[in-house]
Amino acid sequence: MGDPSQGQMFFDRLDAETLALADPDKGLYDAFAVRRGGWRAMFGWASWRAGFRALRRGHFINRKIGGPWTLPTIVAIRDRSVVWEFRGTHASDLPDLDNVANQIRAASPTPV
Repeated sequence: MGDPSQGQMFFDRLDAETLALADPDKGLYDAFAVRRGGWRAMFGWASWRAGFRALRRGHFINRKIGGPWTLPTIVAIRDRSVVWEFRGTHASDLPDLDNVANQIRAASPTPV
């Protein structure tokens, strides 16, 4: 729900050829059935534990962009088909970002 430059900063770390899309009206969020979390998903022990791990690695909590109750979701699309997706179960849930590009390439039927 942020602007394209915010998304591109995220994707530039993964793969320089990946493009970010902005979706302020949440059309794609609805199309991909991106879940919203409740209190436990946002503030439960799993989220706190992941937050502490991130702090130990030097990462800090930034301002939330978009819907504050939206769970982390990444959808990779190639040739109009979903080739890989990640759906978080709590606010701090993310895949291994160092390996996301490799995971997408491995799941894609054509080179990404």
